[in-house]
Amino acid sequence: RGAGARGGAGVHYWFSRAKMAAGDKMEMIPFREMLSACAADAAAQEHIVGVVADLLEWQCASNDEELGGRPTQVTVFHGHSPPKITVRAYLERIRDFGGCSPCCFVLALKYMDKLEVLDSAYRINSFNLHRTFLTATMVAAKFVDDFYFSNNYWAKVGGIANTELNGLEMELLFLLNFSLHMKREAYDSYIETLLRRQASLREAATVRRMASLKIVDTPSREHLRAVPAAM
Repeated sequence: RGAGARGGAGVHYWFSRAKMAAGDKMEMIPFREMLSACAADAAAQEHIVGVVADLLEWQCASNDEELGGRPTQVTVFHGHSPPKITVRAYLERIRDFGGCSPCCFVLALKYMDKLEVLDSAYRINSFNLHRTFLTATMVAAKFVDDFYFSNNYWAKVGGIANTELNGLEMELLFLLNFSLHMKREAYDSYIETLLRRQASLREAATVRRMASLKIVDTPSREHLRAVPAAM
Protein backbone atom coordinates (compact mmCIF):
# COMPACT_ATOMS: atom_id res chain seq x y z
CA ARG A 1 0.00 0.00 0.00
CA GLY A 2 1.27 3.45 -0.84
CA ALA A 3 1.26 6.46 1.44
CA GLY A 4 -2.03 7.72 0.11
CA ALA A 5 -4.51 4.92 0.78
CA ARG A 6 -6.36 7.06 3.29
CA GLY A 7 -5.13 10.46 2.10
CA GLY A 8 -5.82 9.61 -1.52
CA ALA A 9 -9.28 8.61 -0.52
CA GLY A 10 -11.82 10.84 -2.03
CA VAL A 11 -9.80 11.65 -5.18
CA HIS A 12 -12.58 10.01 -7.17
CA TYR A 13 -15.15 12.22 -5.49
CA TRP A 14 -13.01 15.30 -5.30
CA PHE A 15 -12.77 15.50 -9.07
CA SER A 16 -16.55 15.36 -9.30
CA ARG A 17 -16.56 18.55 -7.23
CA ALA A 18 -14.19 20.40 -9.59
CA LYS A 19 -15.75 23.32 -11.38
CA MET A 20 -16.33 22.93 -15.08
CA ALA A 21 -14.81 25.62 -17.26
CA ALA A 22 -16.25 26.75 -20.56
CA GLY A 23 -17.12 23.86 -22.85
CA ASP A 24 -16.41 20.35 -21.58
CA LYS A 25 -12.98 21.05 -20.11
CA MET A 26 -12.47 20.53 -16.41
CA GLU A 27 -10.80 23.32 -14.48
CA MET A 28 -7.22 22.31 -13.65
CA ILE A 29 -6.30 21.84 -9.98
CA PRO A 30 -2.62 21.89 -8.88
CA PHE A 31 -1.55 18.37 -7.92
CA ARG A 32 -0.31 19.28 -4.43
CA GLU A 33 -3.47 21.26 -3.77
CA MET A 34 -5.55 18.32 -4.92
CA LEU A 35 -3.70 15.91 -2.59
CA SER A 36 -4.08 18.30 0.32
CA ALA A 37 -7.77 18.73 -0.37
CA CYS A 38 -8.27 14.95 -0.65
CA ALA A 39 -6.45 14.34 2.63
CA ALA A 40 -8.57 16.95 4.39
CA ASP A 41 -11.71 15.50 2.83
CA ALA A 42 -10.84 12.01 4.06
CA ALA A 43 -9.92 13.23 7.56
CA ALA A 44 -13.26 15.05 7.82
CA GLN A 45 -15.04 11.76 7.16
CA GLU A 46 -13.29 9.63 9.81
CA HIS A 47 -16.31 9.92 12.11
CA ILE A 48 -18.55 8.24 9.53
CA VAL A 49 -17.02 4.84 10.34
CA GLY A 50 -18.65 4.98 13.78
CA VAL A 51 -21.94 6.02 12.22
CA VAL A 52 -21.89 3.04 9.86
CA ALA A 53 -21.02 0.74 12.78
CA ASP A 54 -23.97 2.07 14.80
CA LEU A 55 -26.43 1.60 11.95
CA LEU A 56 -25.27 -1.90 11.02
CA GLU A 57 -25.23 -2.97 14.64
CA TRP A 58 -28.78 -1.78 15.26
CA GLN A 59 -30.13 -3.04 11.93
CA CYS A 60 -28.55 -6.45 12.39
CA ALA A 61 -30.00 -6.82 15.89
CA SER A 62 -33.44 -5.74 14.68
CA ASN A 63 -33.44 -8.17 11.75
CA ASP A 64 -32.15 -11.01 13.94
CA GLU A 65 -35.05 -10.47 16.32
CA GLU A 66 -37.53 -10.37 13.44
CA LEU A 67 -36.10 -13.56 11.92
CA GLY A 68 -36.14 -15.38 15.22
CA GLY A 69 -32.39 -15.87 15.19
CA ARG A 70 -32.29 -17.88 11.96
CA PRO A 71 -32.58 -16.59 8.35
CA THR A 72 -35.28 -18.17 6.20
CA GLN A 73 -33.37 -17.49 2.97
CA VAL A 74 -29.68 -18.22 2.43
CA THR A 75 -27.21 -16.68 -0.04
CA VAL A 76 -23.50 -17.12 -0.75
CA PHE A 77 -22.84 -14.40 1.83
CA HIS A 78 -24.37 -16.43 4.67
CA GLY A 79 -22.21 -18.44 7.04
CA HIS A 80 -23.23 -21.63 8.79
CA SER A 81 -23.30 -19.73 12.08
CA PRO A 82 -22.79 -16.12 13.22
CA PRO A 83 -19.11 -15.18 13.67
CA LYS A 84 -17.98 -14.77 17.27
CA ILE A 85 -16.63 -11.28 16.61
CA THR A 86 -19.16 -8.49 17.09
CA VAL A 87 -20.28 -6.22 14.28
CA ARG A 88 -18.51 -3.19 15.75
CA ALA A 89 -15.29 -5.08 16.43
CA TYR A 90 -15.32 -6.43 12.88
CA LEU A 91 -15.73 -2.98 11.36
CA GLU A 92 -12.97 -1.63 13.59
CA ARG A 93 -10.73 -4.46 12.41
CA ILE A 94 -11.41 -3.53 8.79
CA ARG A 95 -10.73 0.13 9.59
CA ASP A 96 -7.46 -0.65 11.39
CA PHE A 97 -6.05 -3.20 8.95
CA GLY A 98 -7.85 -2.63 5.65
CA GLY A 99 -6.11 0.67 4.99
CA CYS A 100 -9.11 1.95 3.08
CA SER A 101 -10.73 5.37 3.09
CA PRO A 102 -13.69 6.23 5.32
CA CYS A 103 -15.80 6.76 2.21
CA CYS A 104 -15.40 3.04 1.44
CA PHE A 105 -17.51 2.27 4.51
CA VAL A 106 -20.24 4.55 3.21
CA LEU A 107 -20.16 3.04 -0.26
CA ALA A 108 -20.17 -0.47 1.20
CA LEU A 109 -23.34 0.35 3.11
CA LYS A 110 -24.89 1.80 -0.05
CA TYR A 111 -24.04 -1.36 -1.99
CA MET A 112 -25.67 -3.43 0.77
CA ASP A 113 -28.79 -1.25 0.54
CA LYS A 114 -28.92 -1.99 -3.19
CA LEU A 115 -28.67 -5.73 -2.56
CA GLU A 116 -31.61 -5.65 -0.18
CA VAL A 117 -33.67 -3.78 -2.78
CA LEU A 118 -32.83 -6.49 -5.31
CA ASP A 119 -33.86 -9.36 -3.03
CA SER A 120 -34.94 -9.52 0.62
CA ALA A 121 -32.67 -12.57 1.01
CA TYR A 122 -29.79 -10.09 1.28
CA ARG A 123 -31.21 -8.36 4.34
CA ILE A 124 -28.38 -8.10 6.82
CA ASN A 125 -28.33 -10.36 9.85
CA SER A 126 -25.74 -12.05 12.02
CA PHE A 127 -25.21 -14.76 9.41
CA ASN A 128 -24.42 -12.62 6.36
CA LEU A 129 -23.35 -9.17 7.56
CA HIS A 130 -19.64 -9.87 8.02
CA ARG A 131 -19.02 -11.42 4.59
CA THR A 132 -21.24 -8.92 2.79
CA PHE A 133 -19.64 -5.89 4.39
CA LEU A 134 -16.11 -7.22 3.93
CA THR A 135 -16.71 -7.83 0.23
CA ALA A 136 -18.49 -4.52 -0.33
CA THR A 137 -15.75 -2.54 1.43
CA MET A 138 -13.00 -4.24 -0.56
CA VAL A 139 -14.82 -3.54 -3.83
CA ALA A 140 -15.32 0.10 -2.82
CA ALA A 141 -11.62 0.44 -1.96
CA LYS A 142 -10.62 -0.88 -5.37
CA PHE A 143 -12.99 1.56 -7.03
CA VAL A 144 -12.17 4.83 -5.21
CA ASP A 145 -8.78 4.49 -3.52
CA ASP A 146 -5.49 5.12 -5.30
CA PHE A 147 -3.81 2.27 -3.43
CA TYR A 148 -5.36 -0.87 -2.01
CA PHE A 149 -4.40 -4.32 -0.76
CA SER A 150 -4.78 -7.61 -2.61
CA ASN A 151 -7.73 -9.96 -2.19
CA ASN A 152 -5.46 -12.35 -0.30
CA TYR A 153 -4.70 -9.67 2.27
CA TRP A 154 -8.35 -8.65 2.56
CA ALA A 155 -9.27 -12.29 3.13
CA LYS A 156 -6.88 -12.41 6.08
CA VAL A 157 -8.34 -9.21 7.47
CA GLY A 158 -11.85 -10.63 7.15
CA GLY A 159 -11.02 -14.10 8.41
CA ILE A 160 -12.16 -16.07 5.37
CA ALA A 161 -10.41 -18.01 2.60
CA ASN A 162 -9.06 -16.08 -0.37
CA THR A 163 -10.91 -18.32 -2.83
CA GLU A 164 -14.18 -17.62 -1.03
CA LEU A 165 -13.60 -13.87 -1.10
CA ASN A 166 -12.80 -14.02 -4.82
CA GLY A 167 -16.14 -15.70 -5.43
CA LEU A 168 -18.01 -13.24 -3.21
CA GLU A 169 -16.45 -10.32 -5.05
CA MET A 170 -17.63 -11.56 -8.42
CA GLU A 171 -21.08 -12.32 -7.02
CA LEU A 172 -21.40 -8.80 -5.64
CA LEU A 173 -20.20 -7.14 -8.83
CA PHE A 174 -22.68 -9.01 -11.00
CA LEU A 175 -25.53 -8.40 -8.54
CA LEU A 176 -24.76 -4.68 -8.70
CA ASN A 177 -24.34 -4.92 -12.46
CA PHE A 178 -20.89 -3.36 -11.93
CA SER A 179 -22.64 -0.09 -11.03
CA LEU A 180 -20.30 1.26 -8.34
CA HIS A 181 -20.17 4.98 -9.08
CA MET A 182 -21.88 7.51 -6.86
CA LYS A 183 -21.87 11.24 -7.58
CA ARG A 184 -20.50 13.45 -4.85
CA GLU A 185 -23.80 15.23 -4.39
CA ALA A 186 -25.58 11.91 -3.91
CA TYR A 187 -22.81 10.75 -1.59
CA ASP A 188 -23.11 13.82 0.66
CA SER A 189 -26.88 13.47 0.68
CA TYR A 190 -26.57 9.80 1.65
CA ILE A 191 -24.29 10.70 4.57
CA GLU A 192 -26.87 13.22 5.79
CA THR A 193 -29.49 10.46 5.62
CA LEU A 194 -27.24 8.14 7.64
CA LEU A 195 -26.66 10.82 10.29
CA ARG A 196 -30.40 11.45 10.60
CA ARG A 197 -31.02 7.71 10.87
CA GLN A 198 -28.39 7.41 13.59
CA ALA A 199 -29.87 10.32 15.53
CA SER A 200 -33.35 8.81 15.26
CA LEU A 201 -32.17 5.41 16.50
CA ARG A 202 -30.30 6.98 19.41
CA GLU A 203 -33.36 8.98 20.37
CA ALA A 204 -35.51 5.84 20.26
CA ALA A 205 -32.97 3.98 22.40
CA THR A 206 -33.00 6.81 24.94
CA VAL A 207 -36.81 6.73 25.09
CA ARG A 208 -36.75 2.97 25.69
CA ARG A 209 -34.22 3.36 28.49
CA MET A 210 -36.26 6.13 30.10
CA ALA A 211 -39.43 4.02 29.87
CA SER A 212 -37.71 1.15 31.66
CA LEU A 213 -36.69 3.28 34.64
CA LYS A 214 -38.70 2.83 37.81
CA ILE A 215 -40.25 5.97 39.22
CA VAL A 216 -39.56 6.37 42.95
CA ASP A 217 -42.39 7.97 44.91
CA THR A 218 -41.59 11.12 46.89
CA PRO A 219 -41.39 10.13 50.59
CA SER A 220 -44.21 11.43 52.77
CA ARG A 221 -43.63 13.60 55.84
CA GLU A 222 -44.58 10.65 58.10
CA HIS A 223 -41.96 8.51 56.38
CA LEU A 224 -39.32 11.20 56.85
CA ARG A 225 -40.15 11.51 60.57
CA ALA A 226 -39.57 7.78 60.97
CA VAL A 227 -36.01 8.03 59.60
CA PRO A 228 -33.48 8.01 62.51
CA ALA A 229 -31.59 11.25 62.99
CA ALA A 230 -27.95 11.32 61.99
CA MET A 231 -25.37 11.16 64.78
